[in-house]
Amino acid sequence: MNRKRLCCLLLAALLGLLPLAPALAAGEKYVRNTGTEPVGIFAAVGDETPVRTLAPGAQVKWLSEGTVDGQLWYQVEGGFVAAGPTVTVVEVPQPTPKPTDTPKPTDTPKPTDTPKPTDTPKPTDTPKPTDTPKPTDTPKPTDTPKPTDTPRPTDPPAPTDPPVNPTDPPVNPTDPPVNPTDPPVNPTDPPVNPTDPPGPTPEASGTPGTTPTLPPTPDASGTPGTTPTLPPTPGTSGTPGATPTLPPTPTPTASPTPRPGGASDTELVIDTAYIYSGMTKSYANGYMPTVSGGKALFVLPLLGDAMGDVLRVTPDMDTVGPFLYGNYQFDLKKTKETAKDAAGNPAERSVFLMRLSLDLAANRTNGTYPVTFHVSYTDKHGDPAEQDFTLQVAITDGKNPSSGGGGGWSGPTVVRKPVLVLSSSEVSTATIAGGEGFTLALTVQNVGDLEAKNVRVMAASDSQGVYRSDSLAPVFLAKMPVSESKKISFPFASDKTVFAGRHGLTVTLAYEDAYGNVYGDTVPLQINVVQGSSIGFDEMKLPETLTSGETFTQPVCVYNTGYAPVYNVRCTLRMDGLIAASAFLGTLEPQQSADKAVSVFVTTLSGKEKYGESYGELVISYEDMAGEEHMEYQQLRTTVQAPVEITDEEKAKQEKEQKEQQTLSQWWVSLLVAIAFILIVLSVIVIARFSRMLKMK
Repeated sequence: MNRKRLCCLLLAALLGLLPLAPALAAGEKYVRNTGTEPVGIFAAVGDETPVRTLAPGAQVKWLSEGTVDGQLWYQVEGGFVAAGPTVTVVEVPQPTPKPTDTPKPTDTPKPTDTPKPTDTPKPTDTPKPTDTPKPTDTPKPTDTPKPTDTPRPTDPPAPTDPPVNPTDPPVNPTDPPVNPTDPPVNPTDPPVNPTDPPGPTPEASGTPGTTPTLPPTPDASGTPGTTPTLPPTPGTSGTPGATPTLPPTPTPTASPTPRPGGASDTELVIDTAYIYSGMTKSYANGYMPTVSGGKALFVLPLLGDAMGDVLRVTPDMDTVGPFLYGNYQFDLKKTKETAKDAAGNPAERSVFLMRLSLDLAANRTNGTYPVTFHVSYTDKHGDPAEQDFTLQVAITDGKNPSSGGGGGWSGPTVVRKPVLVLSSSEVSTATIAGGEGFTLALTVQNVGDLEAKNVRVMAASDSQGVYRSDSLAPVFLAKMPVSESKKISFPFASDKTVFAGRHGLTVTLAYEDAYGNVYGDTVPLQINVVQGSSIGFDEMKLPETLTSGETFTQPVCVYNTGYAPVYNVRCTLRMDGLIAASAFLGTLEPQQSADKAVSVFVTTLSGKEKYGESYGELVISYEDMAGEEHMEYQQLRTTVQAPVEITDEEKAKQEKEQKEQQTLSQWWVSLLVAIAFILIVLSVIVIARFSRMLKMK
């Protein structure tokens, strides 16, 4: 019987230790939240929104740690946690049992077995490391009760009782055996199965060294392999088989900071009752920012909760106020600060404490000026939120306003900033021919009141055919003090086929001031490209013989073959015996053509001979871009003949033919009229007969 019990016990121990193997291999360090508020776990250092949170009293496995920007960060399973007063690293003596550590149903003791009187452990026996015995109840190593033994209702349970959940409330020693999900047993109970993890001792006054403690239990999203459970309630007895749900026992911490004004739990409020470093009085007593040494110090303590304990603060100040204008934006984290109450007693406060020092302008005017601090954050419910806090600062060490009224400036003041201008621009050649290069020389000067930093000067062409002959990279200047000038040059080139005329260049200036404000300016420039003018035309072809007194038309066509426009294009026919008007074609742009028809009247020659050969030319004239006139010529030749004279016989014959033609025309008209009359009569007869036939039917 003892051998059978021993085998069952060893088998149960092996089965119970198998789920603990991964947990035992895990580390011995955990990051624990000892505060009363959740702590954010971020996917990466510097993120604003956590991927999940670590509940109060929960823990997560520690992997490594490091410092970023003066802030200590812990790398844990699933992300990164910022170190703080409530975030600490704890040493874990042994891993937390997994939910799978529940003993198998076969471990339930049989009701028919009763422990023998000799099964009582001797006082001299040493308990196993996994047992949780009382100091006087030491089981005998060689005489272990079987797992199947069931204790009598009045007897204390044997050391081989089924394992109990460490989170279950204690049961009465007289109660029947409990299942693995029942509350923990009373401290007076004998030890549980050696294969089960020891449960915590409910009594705070337990004897040290007799009951091993378990590591803190994380929340549901904690380290894989741990069992989220509720802490036991000491000194209570549970009902067998029932598992009451108990609230977690909070870690003793300082009471939460009161929220004045009755603000909601998602709003930020100013801590008005305490005096912090840099403050002469509390907000309740009329705090005002201090001005000293050309700077104004603002202190703003804010109470409230934000996801990740971080706020984004953006000061909003007027550009014409007493401050040196700049763009300020920073993140503000919650810290533990020591403040003084109204009685002067120190007190530790958990606040978002903002201390911001703003530089004052040298020509500031006395008065009271508002500064608004815009605060944006994610509240503890995960919703975005924004609030504004306005502080008034009194300037008394500046100039007095020119007129009364107080409470601000007397008029707009000049904003100090750098101003870069092109004091000169020069092209290496006055006129640029197609295919030639040139250099654009610029002089940049700072005419503003502040030094310019990160100056970038860029030059580029606005049209085709003109381009930078180097790269398009801008020229970079680290800084330009006030009134300083810099000379910069850019090489350009042009295509042979670039059109003549004005072409645009653009110079871009970009720079910053000492406060990070960005400025820019764009300056347009022009260059003149010159190209030669040339035209082409279709040759005119006159008839070989022309008869004096006749009229005919002749087409002319001209086209611009160059890369420059031509103006006042004319086509003129100069030839003895021919009279023709000039054809005006106007302006022809590059690659453009125009045509026109010229009317020509044939007369007689101007010499002694009225008829015969005549020589002349077609003249095409135009003007280039400079106004200079150019001409193109085409030589022409034709023969002018005398008109044919008609005799009396020919005239009579022509008159006779005309009369015959008229008579023939009249006969055809009469014939057509007769045919039309006959057709009408036939139509009437047919219609009459058709009507008669219809009546007879």
